[in-house]
Amino acid sequence: MYAVTRKLRALKPVFRTLRRKKGDLSLIIKLAAEFLGTVQNLLQTHRHNALLIRLEQCCKLVFLKATKLEQIMLQQSAKIQWLKGGDQCSRIFSQKVAMRRASKQVFQIMDEDGRIHTTREEVANEFVSFYQRLLGDDRRQEFIDLRYLRPWARHVLTPEECRVLVQLLSGEEIKDVFFDIAEDKALGPDGYSSGFYKAAWSIIGEELAPSMVSDFRPISCCNVLYKVITKIIVHRLRLVLDSLISSSQNAFVPGRSIGDNILLAGELFTRYNRQGLPMRCALKVDLRKAYDTVEWDFLIVVLHMFGFLSTFISWIEECVTTPMFSVCINGNPHGFFKGARGLRQGDPMSPFLFVLVMEVLQLMLQQLIEQNEGFSFHWRCKELGLFQLCFADDLLLFCRADVASVTVFERGWTNLQNYLGGPAAAKVPQTSSLSFDFIKSNCQPFLLKIDSRIKSWESIQLSFAKRLQLIKSVLMSLNVYWAMAFILPKGIIREIEKRIRSFLWKGNSSVGYPKVAWKVVCRGIRDILALNKALMSRHLWNVIQNNQSSIWVKWIVHTRLRHKSVWTVDEKGGSSWWRKLIRLRSALLPHIEFKIGDGESFSLWHDPWHSLDPLINRFPRGPGLTNTSLSAKPSLVIAEGKWRWPPITDMECLEIIHLLPSIHNGNDYIQWRGCTFTTKIAYDIFRSPGPKVRWYSLLSGPCKIPSVLSLDSVSERDEIRFGLCGQTVHGGWILYGLRGDGQDDT
Repeated sequence: MYAVTRKLRALKPVFRTLRRKKGDLSLIIKLAAEFLGTVQNLLQTHRHNALLIRLEQCCKLVFLKATKLEQIMLQQSAKIQWLKGGDQCSRIFSQKVAMRRASKQVFQIMDEDGRIHTTREEVANEFVSFYQRLLGDDRRQEFIDLRYLRPWARHVLTPEECRVLVQLLSGEEIKDVFFDIAEDKALGPDGYSSGFYKAAWSIIGEELAPSMVSDFRPISCCNVLYKVITKIIVHRLRLVLDSLISSSQNAFVPGRSIGDNILLAGELFTRYNRQGLPMRCALKVDLRKAYDTVEWDFLIVVLHMFGFLSTFISWIEECVTTPMFSVCINGNPHGFFKGARGLRQGDPMSPFLFVLVMEVLQLMLQQLIEQNEGFSFHWRCKELGLFQLCFADDLLLFCRADVASVTVFERGWTNLQNYLGGPAAAKVPQTSSLSFDFIKSNCQPFLLKIDSRIKSWESIQLSFAKRLQLIKSVLMSLNVYWAMAFILPKGIIREIEKRIRSFLWKGNSSVGYPKVAWKVVCRGIRDILALNKALMSRHLWNVIQNNQSSIWVKWIVHTRLRHKSVWTVDEKGGSSWWRKLIRLRSALLPHIEFKIGDGESFSLWHDPWHSLDPLINRFPRGPGLTNTSLSAKPSLVIAEGKWRWPPITDMECLEIIHLLPSIHNGNDYIQWRGCTFTTKIAYDIFRSPGPKVRWYSLLSGPCKIPSVLSLDSVSERDEIRFGLCGQTVHGGWILYGLRGDGQDDT
């Protein structure tokens, strides 16, 4: 690895020399276009000249190659991710680069004493001084021992798990990591993108295939090479992270969704300001500069506490503790200092390490709670022993509203902030009462975000096709995060659609008369209401499957359902969003299969395992007629793998026996009919598809606009227009020609 970095460094002067020899790219494009136009003009009068034809082909190749290079360069500078194909869009890229440069300029800054600095040197010095204090201030602490927290840890790595983390690398593993990095990512200080490594893989691939991770030298490399090293560590760290992190922390943990924490927080805050309920307290703790203030010594101790091998820890330590920083102000680097603490933003490894650090707070609080008899849980969290929800660097803490309980929290985060090196701020609301219901007024930040995106595009003259692409790839993706965690009010959906519709037809968000009905437009653009229902149905599917890895599902089962079935629970109970979520179950039921095995997982009367749906809805007197209880399971009427129902004489219940499903060996389970549940499948359920035409099967694959050469740009255009006649024709188009015998030449 060290040899590769030396060779790449030696290669940079060669590239600089080559660039000087090639000259200015913009000038090359201008000259190539002029020369191509001159040759094509000559071809108008000498259209059969073989030399001019070959010369035109060569000029086209030079021009297209130069414009392609300009497009790649401008696209990297503009950082436009939504445009992956189509025309060259050089004008759009140039405008975007100019806008980015203008918006990123810093002309003045205020220091901590309130003084305003306006000169370039003063602004740069203020930034360098701030970040040198933040990242370069060495605050090494005394010996830290966290082994006392191990009894409260969810899991400590086993020797077998540790061996997997430090196993030998393969060349294929390294190649997969390289090719997983997008080519259009921003270049690092060394100027080499991942596209360079991919293109030159046949040359440098063998040199980038060491036998052990320790063969890498992160101190000597950065940029793409550094990301490859950390991605390899991350791929292995992901294998064990789920077993180490508690269920109250879902951010960055593979297989978990932060939407579960959002849903649970919404449940706990529902009717929070209502009088007559038990005393309750919620604290929001914001960890300022959390990434930048993590002490390295503390991070290493945390890794040892969770049982990581010293070899694996040394790899992480080598990556984390070796950065050198410069602050880029208005396009120019200033200062150069060594880091002393903090996790690098943008490092693939940083989120996973920070999650491990935040797990220590969970363990500290858990240890203090169990050892302090004065602590009382929040009345809706007691059954699960829940006291915190973690959203990366934001915390929600829940307890009973008394001094003893809040004091436990204060002791816990005071200990943690000493290790993190920065203060924690508990936010206090400015109003005496708050509304925690998800209503239209709460969505204004979301609408403002859409407005700001549209406004940033108004200065760029975008065609209809480009506006459509922006809607699909950018504006619709903004909806996904909100639609994943909340059932959006219909008024908000109308406001979103109004803005998107105006941008599609006019290029801005002003109100106007649409040219086509929105339900027709949505055949090519996702319907927001259907998308919202599809994303929320994922959470309902987790409840149906009783996914115990989700803390929200656990809470719903213990608090909302309380030994009831999700299929027969009353829609009138609970919060408004829970009632809306429950209403989606009727749309999902026809696509779900219940497989009966031992009969221990389903409710005999309340779950729709029978083709007649929940039997209690069809036969309310069934439990009494069959001498079974409402809480009975199918195993009660199964013996030796066969149905053994008690004698039924009532004609009303005989239908149950005649339509019984088959029994298989094993446990009961639920599956999606014919495939695996996905959001895309759920979206197809909730949207309103139009009628299928007979020829729909002829259109295979997505609709694409072909790239064509305009007829006026073709040098032989007159022959194409009038070649069928064999004579000169002035004006008009020839739709068909005549044969010599006078018949139509079709």
